[in-house]
Amino acid sequence: MTRYPAGHRERTRRQILDAAARVLREKGVDGTSVADVMASAGLTHGGFYAHFPNKDALVAEACRSAVDQTGEALGAVMEDVGEEDRFAAYLRAYLSRTHRDDPGAGCLMPPLAGEMPRQPPEVRAAFTGQVRRALERTEANLPPGVDPAEREDVAIAVLAGMAGAMMLARAVDDPALSDRILRATRHVLTETFGAAGD
Repeated sequence: MTRYPAGHRERTRRQILDAAARVLREKGVDGTSVADVMASAGLTHGGFYAHFPNKDALVAEACRSAVDQTGEALGAVMEDVGEEDRFAAYLRAYLSRTHRDDPGAGCLMPPLAGEMPRQPPEVRAAFTGQVRRALERTEANLPPGVDPAEREDVAIAVLAGMAGAMMLARAVDDPALSDRILRATRHVLTETFGAAGD
């Protein structure tokens, strides 16, 4: 029997989750197979079941992992940004060409939201939990002048606008229109909600 070093199982599971998060964002839930994920992770298909009972369990866990990755990436971009510039920086980081052009490393909401109504309860519940976390992050980055009684609703509107804009920017086949969707959404969200911080 092969003995593995301490932490091997956890590292392998993390490797599978990182690969799953990327493949899911690139291909969607229905377009992703366990074999795709394991190949992307550089592992054999047979090893999958030592870590997850089925694809649904993997997708649910990968949703959680993907939101963590997005939060870390946005946090790194905004590390040295002052409070008065946080909202604009948050919008710029999310509604960027870089994010649009690399869906595998981006937010999971634009590529997966349209598929969620057809997914099993376990997957939908995990996705919903991650939307709630993204809303918390969005609310934390709103300008301080937003009315405390309206912050949750504003965060919902901003997040929906950001994710919807990213979905449309990736969907159209006209590069100029795609760029304009991102630019216009940044502008309107900043003018509408950012002004509350002035």
